[in-house]
Amino acid sequence: MKKILIAILVIFALGACGKDKEESVQIEKKPRSVRYVIAADKGVEYSRTFSGNIISEIESKLSFRVAGTIENKYFKLGDSVKKGQILAQLDEENYKLSVENSLAQYEHSLAGVAQAEARLKSAEASFVNSKNEFSRMEKLYYDDNVSKSDYDNAKANKDVTEAQLTESKASKNSAIASLKASNMQLAQNKLNLGYTKLIAPQNGFIVSEDREINETITAGTPIYTVSLGDTLETETFIPENLVVNLNRGQEVAIEVNALPGKIYRGIVKEIGSSSTGYGNSFPLKITLLENDSQIKPGMSTKITFDLSHKKDSQIIIPLSAIEQDAAGNKFVYILTNIAEGVAAAKKTVITLGKTYSEGVAVMDGIKTGDYIVSSGVSQIADGQKVAIPSKEVR
Repeated sequence: MKKILIAILVIFALGACGKDKEESVQIEKKPRSVRYVIAADKGVEYSRTFSGNIISEIESKLSFRVAGTIENKYFKLGDSVKKGQILAQLDEENYKLSVENSLAQYEHSLAGVAQAEARLKSAEASFVNSKNEFSRMEKLYYDDNVSKSDYDNAKANKDVTEAQLTESKASKNSAIASLKASNMQLAQNKLNLGYTKLIAPQNGFIVSEDREINETITAGTPIYTVSLGDTLETETFIPENLVVNLNRGQEVAIEVNALPGKIYRGIVKEIGSSSTGYGNSFPLKITLLENDSQIKPGMSTKITFDLSHKKDSQIIIPLSAIEQDAAGNKFVYILTNIAEGVAAAKKTVITLGKTYSEGVAVMDGIKTGDYIVSSGVSQIADGQKVAIPSKEVR
């Protein structure tokens, strides 16, 4: 029994010696090396590039003002057009017949007016004669020189011719109204005949062909989409978190993919007021400030927005400096008690702002001049001693 007790004591003694040796090794172990950056309040060089397409400042969908069948089209996609040129033609036979019929109706109405005027003149003459005769008979009757029947006959004749005069005036007015209606119909049919030709409203070029020859179309059906004027634009869509940083009149850089190596200047012309129909993006239109005949609508573009002047000075740190704890808090390690290449790592919870190409903005938790561990963050703990390089790392 005595021997067993002695053995146990020896084991405990050896274990204690091993622990002392292990603690001695840990004490002598060098601190883990880390790198750091010094927090500085600075502006951010910030730009973003988005894809877009060239469009004309004015694009018009051209259509016939009457229905019909397309007989001819005289221009193709990409063709230049001049103001007044005929772009397309409808089958005009029915419209020619309408003009001929309305012309015949107009001539008939014109003859009707002439006849009504002749009848009116005759009625006016008859009325004048019957009126004069009645006046004469009336005087004779009151002088007892004619009979009552002669007087009544003269009066009846006057009344008849007066009624005929009224009817003739009404007939003439009706004939004149009919003439005006037929004249208006003739004019409208002549216009419709003219509308069978699609005319270029001004100089431009064909952006798209929307209908083909032999198609029967209704009035207002687009036949061509035409780019009008000389000013070109490019349009794109900007995420909602960036659109607040843009202003109308802001200058941008534009690269046309079909013309590599050339950078064109442009200014923001329109910023959409709503993202409805565009997801979480807002439509933008940018006017090109330089003319180049090589640039055509439909060409794809890259539009670069310089947003640096929109950002106030702020502290930016690299993503590698940031960790997240079990509670979901973002934190960094700030170096404290720096002396002879050794420092203590202090865990500090931070509030993050926007992310940029240089890193992440810190809104709260650190201040200018703080030494922030930027490398080896996941290998250290709060309060741990660490080794740091003698030169600042930026």
